[in-house]
Parts: sequence; C-alpha cells; structure tokens
Amino acid sequence: MGSPDKNGGIPVVDCDVHPLMKNVENLRPYLKKEWRDHFLGGIGGTSQNGFVFARARDRYPHPNTTYRLDSLPPEGGPAGSDPAFAIQDLIEPYGITTALLLPQEHYGVVRFGNSAAAAEFERANNEYLIEEWLGFDKRFALAITVSEHDPIAAAEDIRRHGNTPGVVGVQLLINKNMLGASCFDPIYKAACDMGLAIVSHQNGGEGCYSYSQVPAGGVPRFYGERHAILPQVGAANVLDMIMCGVFDRFPDLKVVMVEWGFTWLASLMPRMDYLWSRHRDASPYVTKPPSEYLRKHFKFATQPLDEASTPAEMRAMFGIDGLDDMLLFSSDYPHYDTDNPDVVFAKIPQEMKEKVYYRNAVDAFGSRIFRQ
Repeated sequence: MGSPDKNGGIPVVDCDVHPLMKNVENLRPYLKKEWRDHFLGGIGGTSQNGFVFARARDRYPHPNTTYRLDSLPPEGGPAGSDPAFAIQDLIEPYGITTALLLPQEHYGVVRFGNSAAAAEFERANNEYLIEEWLGFDKRFALAITVSEHDPIAAAEDIRRHGNTPGVVGVQLLINKNMLGASCFDPIYKAACDMGLAIVSHQNGGEGCYSYSQVPAGGVPRFYGERHAILPQVGAANVLDMIMCGVFDRFPDLKVVMVEWGFTWLASLMPRMDYLWSRHRDASPYVTKPPSEYLRKHFKFATQPLDEASTPAEMRAMFGIDGLDDMLLFSSDYPHYDTDNPDVVFAKIPQEMKEKVYYRNAVDAFGSRIFRQ
C-alpha cells in the first residue's frame, strides 16, 4: 500500500487512469464463440477487426508518442498494460488511494459500422478488465464502457455489472449524437438504477471526421489546432444535456467530464443563465437557471490543467463559482501529457484540497469508490 502520510493522510482518487490489453488475444476467453474469428482471426489467420491501440490510424499525426516512455512495463507490452507496474509507477509513489480505470480500446469502437460487433467488443473488454484489473488490486476502480451503437445492449451490460465490486461508473463514448439526445435514455436509466455515474471522456474521434462532433467552424486541419479548441465539444455536450431536459428525466444522474477542461465554466455559466432568463420559452425543458443543473449534476477532472501565467490567473482559475464542489483530481496516466500529482496538488488552494482529492469523487461515485 502507498504511504498514508504521502498526502497528509488524505485519501486521493485519481479519476483518469488508462489501462490497455497487452495483446488483443487477451480477449479470447471473454468473446462469444461466434465473434472470436471476427476479432481474432480463424485457424492460421489473423483479423484486423480486433485491436489494442484503438484510435484510428487516419487521424492527425501525433507530434509525440501518446504515452510516457517511462511508463512502458519492464516485462513488455504497451503503456498501461500491466496492473502491477501501474501500482509501482503511479499508485505507490503518489499515495493514490483509488485509480479510476477508463479503458482505451473502446475509443476505436466509435467508428464501427456494425452495432452488434461494437456491443460484443465492449462487453468482452469490460469483463476482461473486471477480472484482470479489479481482481488484481482493490485500489483499482472501473468505469465500464458503452457507446451509442446499441443503447439497449449497453443498458444490459450496465445492469449486468452494476453491482460488481469496483465498478463505479459508465464511460459513455460519443460520436455523432450529443449527450442530450433521447437515444441515450436507456443508458441513463440503467446508470441511475444501478447508482453509477456517467463518465464522458474524449475518444480521439471528436474533431477528426465530418461525421463526428467537431468544434465550432468545422474539422480542424492540424493536431495543435484541434487540441487547443477540443474543450468546445465538451462544453457543448454539457449544455445540451441541460437544455434537452436530461436531468428532469433523470434527477439522480451524475456526470463526470474528463479531459474536457473546466476553465471555460467561468464564461459558460453566466452566459447560459443570462440567455435562459431572457428567452425561457426557447428551452421548455429547463425549469431553473442552467447553472443550477450544472452545479448539481456535473463534476470536472483537472487534467489537462491549464497553465496560469500569474498568481492572479491561478486564483481566477480556481475561483470559478461553485468549482470547489465540482473539481476532481485526474492524472491521465500513462499518456505523454500526464499531470504529475505532486505538481497539481501544489497548485490547488488549501481550502479545496480535500474536496478535489476525494470528497467530490465520493459525491460523484458514492462510497463504493473505496474498496480497501
């Protein structure tokens, strides 16, 4: 176990840790027989339908490796593929009490044209992670992953695993439909029934294709352009859920936004409240100021933490109204832009530390976030 005194004796929940399979063959025991050849290939053959690195190859060339070079397991395999090394490299050195696993293989599933194949791959990968990661150490928690391909199958998977120890949320991947769309209602209902939070994490497809959600203006032409304006997609989906009445239909729903940023809340909240107050009939589902829905139902993860140039900018960044009850710590391990926990913790105002470290995570995921 990590030192309980590492962070002054305060528990720490890291809300963004990415596991990977060592090899797609790891899924063989979990795939239904009729799907094994499809994803893994038949006797003497291989298939391109199964994958470990999920993101599409035809997106922008990445200017770096997508992972930290020092996060490669000594025993081989891609970064994030060895739970023992993740403990050694992240959990123990930084005193992480719980690392929330947000699997990456699924990020390539959003481009599937076959909804049955998407549901099967997601189901098998969820079962693999439950057995191989949650069963390995109680400091791991998991958001099982579903997508918009087949909301009914997704809801079944949520109910199947909703009471599994260590399963605390549902990572919902988006493609063309915004999160306020009614097609997601079976997923939201199942999540509420099982007491699980919805986790929205960008999947690498946003802003890359004309058929996926894109920032304002269209598909960016360069990696840096996309990276700089990607939070627009997150902000749009937050507002869409509010304006489409998701939280009136599902008043107990909790939503955690990961890797979408949070500093844009300073302008979004007063702007949406002002426009709603002047033109309430434009959104018949909204019965109170939109910012009230936002503060009650949403949490936002720290990574990638914006860089403040001055102490005044730092105070403004953490001084957003209501942020102390909405902010969660996240590292994005093992990616190349992992936020070092010690660096982030040093920047968080003292009066917010306990909430960011763990209290807000308990509010989002419940006490089940701690198993040990």
